[in-house]
Amino acid sequence: MAVSEDARFLTLGPEVASRIQSREFVLLSYMALAGTLLSAALTKEARVELALAIPYIALASSLIGMHHDLLIGAISDFMKEISKNTPGPTWHHDPHFLPRGLRYRTIRDIGTGFFMIFTVATSLFVNKEHILGGHAKTALPCVLWWGGLLCSLGVIAVMLITWGVRNEKPFAKKLWWVETY
Repeated sequence: MAVSEDARFLTLGPEVASRIQSREFVLLSYMALAGTLLSAALTKEARVELALAIPYIALASSLIGMHHDLLIGAISDFMKEISKNTPGPTWHHDPHFLPRGLRYRTIRDIGTGFFMIFTVATSLFVNKEHILGGHAKTALPCVLWWGGLLCSLGVIAVMLITWGVRNEKPFAKKLWWVETY
């Protein structure tokens, strides 16, 4: 059974929309969870360790977001290919649409990056006593703090790689590029 290019294009639109919604849901869930954990951690000193979960959740959220971004990009490339002979303006081929949309996307990236870095840095700051030796009773909070620091570096790396792949930067091509036909 042959499937027309129009049918393939039309079925991919909802897939892209679904992935965008899923990516945003992950981000909003992270924002709610990070805010809740920080509030609980700062309410009472005995609960400050709750904030140590934030860097780990931030890394998981950014990896899930990266997964959706990369698949959205791959689907978009496929849609670009099957729409190349379409007459009239198209999202992928007209210089006024997709490039402008990607520039606007930078606003979201800056906001997301700021929030994630702020919440991760705050969670590590409020738990700094675990590495300074202030009130550390066990080694586990210290290990979690250092792991959280590594996760925060991972969050920054994921955001930079995702941005680089989306904008076809040379460093990203070396790290994370799959050749298309």
